[in-house]
Amino acid sequence: MNLRPRSDNFPPLSFRGQLRPSQAAVVKIAEQKLADGAKQLHIVAPPGSGKTILGLYLWAECVRQPAVVLSPNSAIQAQWAAKIDQFAYDAGDVPSDWISTSSEKPALLTSLTYQALTMPGRGSDDLDEQARNLWLERLIGSAQAQTPEEARYWLADLKKHNRDYYDQRLGAYRKQARDAMAIAGDALQTLHVSALDTLARLRDQGIGLVIVDECHHLLGHWGRVLEAAQDLLAGPIVIALTATPPDRDGKLPADVQRYDRYLGEIDYEVPVPAVVKDGFLAPYQDLAYFVRPAPDELSFIANADEQLHTIVEELCLPLDTSDSTVVAEEKSTRSASENVTARGVSQGELPPDPDTENESTDTEEEPPDEDFISVKSPAAKTDATPQPPARESLPEWLLRILVEKRLPTGVAKDWNAFAKRDPDLAWAARIFLLRRRIALPQDVPLPEEDVSPEEVPEMEWLAPVLDRYVRHRLRRSKDTRDHALAQQIIQRLRMLGIQITDTGWQPCASPVGRVMAYSKAKCAAIPIILKTEHQLLGDKLRAVVIADYEKTSATAGSVDNLLDAEAGGAIAAFKSLTKDPATDALNPVLLTGSSVLVDDDIGLDLKIACEAWLDKEKYQVELELGEEEGFHALRGRGKDWTPRVYVEMITEMFQRGISRCLVGTRGLLGEGWDANKINCLIDLTTVTTSMTVNQLRGRSIRLDPAEPLKVANNWDVVCLAPEFSKGLDDYRRFRLKHQRLYGVTDDGAVEKGVGHVHPAFTQLRPEGLEGSTSLLNAEMLERAARRQTCRNLWQVGKPYRNQPLRTLEVKLSKEPGSDEFPPFKGSKQPWTTQSLAQTIGLAVLNSLVEARLFTDPVIASTPQAVERVGGYVRVFLEEANEEDSRLFTQALHEALGPLHEPRYVIPRQIDRVEATWLSRLLPSIVGQYFQRRQREQAMLHAVPSVLARNKELVAIYERYWNQHVSPGEAIFALRGSGEDLLQSARQQGLAPSGFIHEKDVFL
Repeated sequence: MNLRPRSDNFPPLSFRGQLRPSQAAVVKIAEQKLADGAKQLHIVAPPGSGKTILGLYLWAECVRQPAVVLSPNSAIQAQWAAKIDQFAYDAGDVPSDWISTSSEKPALLTSLTYQALTMPGRGSDDLDEQARNLWLERLIGSAQAQTPEEARYWLADLKKHNRDYYDQRLGAYRKQARDAMAIAGDALQTLHVSALDTLARLRDQGIGLVIVDECHHLLGHWGRVLEAAQDLLAGPIVIALTATPPDRDGKLPADVQRYDRYLGEIDYEVPVPAVVKDGFLAPYQDLAYFVRPAPDELSFIANADEQLHTIVEELCLPLDTSDSTVVAEEKSTRSASENVTARGVSQGELPPDPDTENESTDTEEEPPDEDFISVKSPAAKTDATPQPPARESLPEWLLRILVEKRLPTGVAKDWNAFAKRDPDLAWAARIFLLRRRIALPQDVPLPEEDVSPEEVPEMEWLAPVLDRYVRHRLRRSKDTRDHALAQQIIQRLRMLGIQITDTGWQPCASPVGRVMAYSKAKCAAIPIILKTEHQLLGDKLRAVVIADYEKTSATAGSVDNLLDAEAGGAIAAFKSLTKDPATDALNPVLLTGSSVLVDDDIGLDLKIACEAWLDKEKYQVELELGEEEGFHALRGRGKDWTPRVYVEMITEMFQRGISRCLVGTRGLLGEGWDANKINCLIDLTTVTTSMTVNQLRGRSIRLDPAEPLKVANNWDVVCLAPEFSKGLDDYRRFRLKHQRLYGVTDDGAVEKGVGHVHPAFTQLRPEGLEGSTSLLNAEMLERAARRQTCRNLWQVGKPYRNQPLRTLEVKLSKEPGSDEFPPFKGSKQPWTTQSLAQTIGLAVLNSLVEARLFTDPVIASTPQAVERVGGYVRVFLEEANEEDSRLFTQALHEALGPLHEPRYVIPRQIDRVEATWLSRLLPSIVGQYFQRRQREQAMLHAVPSVLARNKELVAIYERYWNQHVSPGEAIFALRGSGEDLLQSARQQGLAPSGFIHEKDVFL
């Protein structure tokens, strides 16, 4: 389709192949948008889904104008030029001079790197003057100089006596000045003359299309330049392609707005599952292997943990005061607090809990509203407000602010207003007090959690509590001892990766986190995984191990005495493979930005093969092998010896099978790198941004024509020490990595998030983890062998629902026993978690239908309940629309979940079957008719809130509950006998408990 051609002379180019379904869908959208006069097309599609072919098709058969393609590196730049062989001109090949990768000679299609168009200038008098002015302002602002004249003298003296440092710092301020100019719209003025010349040549070429590949890189200098160049290039069409949208956190608002303005909204997003199910990416399964820190690492973690707990215990002791008046006030306050009615506190000692790092941070307070009395407001009546004690312990302070509903900016009208104002503190303070067996004030409700307070990871609630105590109490105290105490807390928390600032707390790098991330135990796990994979795949194994850095010394830290320079890095991983005879047989090769290390078994053979490849590709390089302990170092000399060349060379050796295991860094083996034979990926990186994670995982799922049944195993190695406050720090990284990743589950659903690896993996912590890591590892190694099962679960080539479905995943703490039967005459099968969840789901469904609460008046399906590994059951409505699916799931969640101050409750009875002397004598097939049945109450359940709004809705639910689940009457539970029944059920263990999660899946 020829849409708005700039020239009738554009040659007739055609695609030799057939578009994939997702590509055809994009082309359809593009044709419509171009016909409507649009000049932007923004596509998100996973690595390996055919973005390059799609972009070339849009150029050759839709836009049909001279184009420039921009890529982040030379490897991707070359791929665009190479893929032109998939297109034909008059039934023949496209002439080579129509395609260019040179900025000096633009052609019909010119493939360049972003750097070619955006290279900054090296400085000018004006830019240097702006940079020096910024430096002067910084010196005066930080009180290192009092006047501009003094600051200028300081700079002149520095330039004279330490020119290297002066030039280094001036370069940094020059970049700030250049960025400021670009942000203000003067981006072209910051460019090097060569970049300006390239833009001029493209303009003269009549460029009518700009394709920006991996466009997530445009949230910065590149994006500023390209938007500014739009007018210079006479407003070409812009096609943006990326595997994942960029992470916008921490980016300048001006850059975010420019990105959206230049690229436009996302027009089409191709999810990975769709491409796998269509058969254009290889099926895969995500696996995890868990390790414990080494003994010396555990000692370090334990010591940091002990320091934290010591200071917390000290904070919970009454504080010393020398003022007798203050002492009296403190005693008075404590006495009032102790008289508060206890709620939700059980007896016994609480066990210590593992934790994960809290992701949320405190934000500045909103303006006061009608539910909040500002301390500056006349309504505050400050003369009647009781003054706080001079000093307060942490529990005393928490209890007082909960009683008074007091925050730094004023007093809340009631609990709801207080919780709305600072929800993190409202939640964390209650968890803290309950775990310490301190009663909550009478008007403060229990936390609405699906897990008990002792199950919540420690740092999730401790960080917000300590943050507010430091900022809202200790720093505002008149007592200097409190100021010193605040500083002590801040220092201890930094060791554990928590930083308290003026406005809130936030995660930060920490020695404990670094020890967990780069534990020596991780490298020891690599041979275990690869031995299993080698036994399964033999010579077909192509494994890649990816680390953050060549050595961990590339990162800053204060644990050098604990982690050696190589711990957790690519070199350590490589050495762990060469030292184990089983994995040494894989002939591993290490590939980084500065090193090519080769297993000594293949050193000479690899060198000969590489020399032949270099000669064939006409690269001028001389190779030599250096002897190292247990391996060789492959070195090259010559003008062509660059990372781009040797990465391509070693990748070819890997593809051939000369080496069956590559070890490298994510900088080299991430974005743009392609090796379609990879069938095993081991990810040792700590990166958690969805952009980088998707790029890494995309390496292993490309189709291999030689292995049409390829299934990739993607492994994470996770270090755990759940008994310590930061012992789940590495699990948190693992969870964040999978936050936007899809994977197939054991029941055939495609799920986003860490739960697709295993149902026990949740947002807070791995459920039931203690003592079971060896079992989990054994299960993961066993799953590695079930590649065909995994492929079958993906159902490649079969129709699928392309809209997410809301589901509920349940694992009951008290699973029904084999002697627990439905309380109806003639029931023959005992309850199971599966049948119970499905039956309660049926009562919920029928009630919602009769009450006309669904948007779709006709629901064609009944609740489905599918068993998963580990005792979990997934429940869902297969045919419901998204809104109705969410309503059903939420209602079922409340019916099966813990009792969170429900409006109505309803009992569930069971018939417990007991054997008699006669039933024992008779064969079981006959004896079952002589068993005795004893009816008893098994559990008290909440009536879903959507069905508890009024008595009419409750009556509907009660009727269907009695029909499908159990006899019983729904009871109002907010006061009177119903409230007593609720408290009694909690005390007797008759309140539902377990693990319950709502998840979105594709079926």
